[in-house]
Amino acid sequence: MWKNKKVSSVMKCEDLLNVIDDCTDEYMYIYDLTNDYYTISRQAVNAFALETNMFSDASDVLSKVIYNQDLPALQEDMSRLKKREISEHNMEYRWINKNGKPVWIRCKGKTIYDKDQKCLFLVGSIAELGKKNKYDNITSLYSEVVLAQEYKKLQQQGRAQGFILLIGADNFKEINEKYGTQMGDKVLSDIASCIKENIADIKHIYRFRGDEFAIFCAGGKMPFIQDAKLLYKNIRVNVDKNIEQKGYQLFYTISGGACEFDTETDPLESVLHNARFALHCAKLGGKNTFAAYSEEVYQNYIRKLDIQESLRRSITNNFEGFELYYQPVINTADNTLHGSEALIRWTSPKYGFMSPVEFVPLLEESSLIIPLGRWIIDQAVSQCKKWVEAVPDYVMNINLSFVQIIKSDILKDVLECVDYHGLDHCHLVFEATESGELESNNAVRSVLDSFNRQSFDLAIDDFGTGYSNLKYIRDMTFSIIKIDRLFIHNIDEINDNYILVKYVIEMAHSLGIKICVEGVETQAELDKVMTLSPDCIQGYYYGKPMNAEAFEKTFILNR
Repeated sequence: MWKNKKVSSVMKCEDLLNVIDDCTDEYMYIYDLTNDYYTISRQAVNAFALETNMFSDASDVLSKVIYNQDLPALQEDMSRLKKREISEHNMEYRWINKNGKPVWIRCKGKTIYDKDQKCLFLVGSIAELGKKNKYDNITSLYSEVVLAQEYKKLQQQGRAQGFILLIGADNFKEINEKYGTQMGDKVLSDIASCIKENIADIKHIYRFRGDEFAIFCAGGKMPFIQDAKLLYKNIRVNVDKNIEQKGYQLFYTISGGACEFDTETDPLESVLHNARFALHCAKLGGKNTFAAYSEEVYQNYIRKLDIQESLRRSITNNFEGFELYYQPVINTADNTLHGSEALIRWTSPKYGFMSPVEFVPLLEESSLIIPLGRWIIDQAVSQCKKWVEAVPDYVMNINLSFVQIIKSDILKDVLECVDYHGLDHCHLVFEATESGELESNNAVRSVLDSFNRQSFDLAIDDFGTGYSNLKYIRDMTFSIIKIDRLFIHNIDEINDNYILVKYVIEMAHSLGIKICVEGVETQAELDKVMTLSPDCIQGYYYGKPMNAEAFEKTFILNR
């Protein structure tokens, strides 16, 4: 069917192209510009919207494969080749792939002539740039590789300052899992479009890994962070409008994190690291918001990680540095020792003695509170067993973390420990700090109910400071309520506090629930609290937390 000898000579090259195809990731091609005939490596048919790797009327066929917006520039280049104004072709543009999406390619070629100088051929190769991570096929944006090249150019040209803004889709993993990756790709494409509406030059927008986009802005006036924040807000407005225009078929939000840079002093790796940390802070801060990089916040974060690792080493090394302190609980009926609350203390090898306010949340975040909690229970029960021999009605209060309750078999741990030490259940009270989880989490409530069924008393700690709810009193899950010092401080001077505490005590007593008042520190506070007839008092007035040796000497041996 191909009569033209020149075309036949092109066809004879097909075997050679296929051999080369096995040796490279690029697609080799020969384009007969005179006869408008084209042949390309057969692997290209698997990648692009081509029905065959050899075809006539090439200009017409290729115009349907080439992304429409890139076609004019390519046609201009081809025209110059045919006019022999240039002898080389080297362009980056987009072809349509098998899925109907545009992908970036680099097409290189040189013109050659047959021996009669009558027929002009373009011979070269096509590389899919997405495979080299230069372009992102989903959004048609440049990748992080190109940003590195641009930053390096700025460094070579001289000093430049500006900012990098990272945009991230919130809960993107959940979008992919619920709606599929195709919908996830659509969200990324929509976000890219919303960003483009605010950026004049697409060369300053980059698609990073996962759900991240980077906007690179050099120049402008300091402080650059104000510009970054305004840009984020404008992009977020566009995202919201886009979602609204589509009838809220899929709702999502974006967060932003920004960092200023100076090419003279800041390596790109550090700038991106800082911008990612800022984005991390924005997402931790509730998402759908903006955060600027702060060195102080970052150093605090690093310190937190360092402390957490030190805690892990201490626990692994036989709980080195941990010790239980005990604060007395006094029976108001006869002003005698009722028992104590066991409180964890830790001395860090690096930071020294550290407040539990700082390290306990880190234990809970990492779930290290679970193995440490078992150790605390064992130490407290063992100590209680010893002191019960001297004080037969002695009671030990032990704190339970929400993490222990929800993530471990805490009742099993308690029962095994109590059985091992041979301690009666009546000598233990387990405290839980009031929170929304106690109210809303059915698993937590189930565990607490199981403690009740085993005849362990439960106390609600810090009552009045957190998720206060009178249901704690009504449902009788807790047999003891500990009123926080927040309401006891200066109760002798603040009448509102007195009225609130009086109301809670009277209501609790009417239901048979005991009250322990925490934080009594002065004689005046004690006198006022005593008029309300609480069952127990705990506070610095009677004694600060102390180690077992000091507690025993002060409260056990000198009774």
